[in-house]
Amino acid sequence: MLAGALLHIPAASSARELPLGSPSLDERRSTVRVAPGVSWTRITRAGGPWRVHVLTVHRALGGRVSGVLSNRRIEGRERSSAMARRARAVAGVNGGYFAVDGDPVGALAIGGRLLSEPVDGRSALLVPVDPALPARVASLSFAGAVASGGRERLVDGVERLRGSIPACGGRGGDEPTERPNSALTCTDPSELVVLSPRYGSNTRTSGGVEAVVRSGTVTALERGGNVAIPSDGVVLSGSADAARFLTEAAPPGSRPEVRLGLLSGARELPVAEQQLVVGGGPRLLVRGRIVVASRAEGFAPLEAPGFFGSFVASRNPRTLAGVRRDGRVLLVTIDGRRPGWSAGVTLP
Repeated sequence: MLAGALLHIPAASSARELPLGSPSLDERRSTVRVAPGVSWTRITRAGGPWRVHVLTVHRALGGRVSGVLSNRRIEGRERSSAMARRARAVAGVNGGYFAVDGDPVGALAIGGRLLSEPVDGRSALLVPVDPALPARVASLSFAGAVASGGRERLVDGVERLRGSIPACGGRGGDEPTERPNSALTCTDPSELVVLSPRYGSNTRTSGGVEAVVRSGTVTALERGGNVAIPSDGVVLSGSADAARFLTEAAPPGSRPEVRLGLLSGARELPVAEQQLVVGGGPRLLVRGRIVVASRAEGFAPLEAPGFFGSFVASRNPRTLAGVRRDGRVLLVTIDGRRPGWSAGVTLP
């Protein structure tokens, strides 16, 4: 979602800058300033035809890019137009992938709070809280852990159903793969997941051990699943070895340390310093060169060879995010699947 502002950009230059069809095709552009630091460019290109919308956000001039969670919680879906109205945004676009129940798939952090762990190695848009720091696109991995009673156990997930990992790319024994795979929902019988009120009123689990943490202190250790999530705390939900860890290291009265970190390569990414982290993929450009990372980010799964053809290599409507060399953020939509109006595009 885009919430807030941005600036007027220069009039469009040569139509050849949009490499859709022959350079000789007619292309028309119009640009308007919609808020301080935010401009909106509409592009109509013959041939396909194609209709493209570009929001250019200059954060140094007051433009702000932020995120909005559907229904103000993880569960459930909501139209992006309704979310934009609720946030009083000047414009909004889709932000990342989600499962059928509305659960975000891949990295999502809003206002410095992690709401979904990365699909390991997939690209994400990172927008720092400080507008003087540049936004960027980076591949992320998860570095969550819980320390208690002199022991430590990695965290497998945040704000999702324990044991179910849409698009895979998880940690510590996920089956059938720990690599990203858009065609699969992986499973893991041994997981530790952190759940807050943003997830819902209950954990929606079956079995395992769940530690109820309020004001930093474990107030109860429950068995059987589907534990109520306190409005002023979190639940640490564990199965198999994670259940044993909670039983032995996080009894009532203990004060576990919960760390929900992100890594960009080998470097830690302080989540609290990010206004928005939103995963997507595959990455399309690296330093201005076309590099469509379909296989590395799980969009060319061997188990479903038709997925690449239908998603990557076919013309579809698209939502894109990028960062220019000068630091301006681009949010782009391309209409598709509407013959005579807009044909959509392949990822290359």
